Amino acid sequence: MRADEVAEELGKSVSTAYYLLTSLCEEGFAVHARQGVYRPARGLEQLTEVAEQLAPDHPVNEGLAATVDDLFLLTRKRSYLGVVRSGRIEIVAFRGRQGVPCMPGLGSEIRDSAHALAMGKVVLSLLGPDAVAVYVARGLKQFTSRTITSGVALAAELDRARRDGFAVDREEFDDNFCCVAAPIRDERGRFVAALGLSTGVRVFDRERDRLAATVVEVAGRVKLQADAKSTSFLPESPSKPRLVPMPPRGTSGAWATREPKQGVTGE
Repeated sequence: MRADEVAEELGKSVSTAYYLLTSLCEEGFAVHARQGVYRPARGLEQLTEVAEQLAPDHPVNEGLAATVDDLFLLTRKRSYLGVVRSGRIEIVAFRGRQGVPCMPGLGSEIRDSAHALAMGKVVLSLLGPDAVAVYVARGLKQFTSRTITSGVALAAELDRARRDGFAVDREEFDDNFCCVAAPIRDERGRFVAALGLSTGVRVFDRERDRLAATVVEVAGRVKLQADAKSTSFLPESPSKPRLVPMPPRGTSGAWATREPKQGVTGE
């Protein structure tokens, strides 16, 4: 879409349309693709597309859901909550910049793009080396020129995430789409969810440290009981992670690994 088309649709001047489009790009909602043409940010679309409603027996713990509101109110950036279910990261809560909270169940799955998204990196960083090797063996799909496509580079990135306590991606999944994410743990230190936010590259470069500190701080506030009944995505006997890559094309089966890793749980 071009600025003159936006102006006509809104009944505004072209200069106002350019201002609005520039603001959308800065906040990560849109991308200036080429010669005056703008499009929605692909990362935003894929992280917020509507998925099927969660089953009644898979509620989201109220304390977890509240972290999304807290993060949005502190940063005014799109905020997400992801949990590991059936070998994938599922976005189960989201709050947008419009100020309207979205119900749990609004989201999508992160599978073969885990290496290109901060939330995926958080989960990968908590898996054992064998599980990560399986993910890498399938091939690290390149989404942009900044996507990590080397197993060695990914290992270094995951080491950094473990050391820092959070992960980031800067235009690795789409142009002008950047994220910060951190793990949420229960009282025993076991991983239960990932909390993250997204923004445009200009804001990310300017506010990266502040945003990362806020995500880590909000994620650390959650004090879940290890046996909390309402966090049904926690297994009764947590011991093994389940998030690993999708099988190679032409084969059947879901991501699966038997490699245990202390402090990581999935469904």
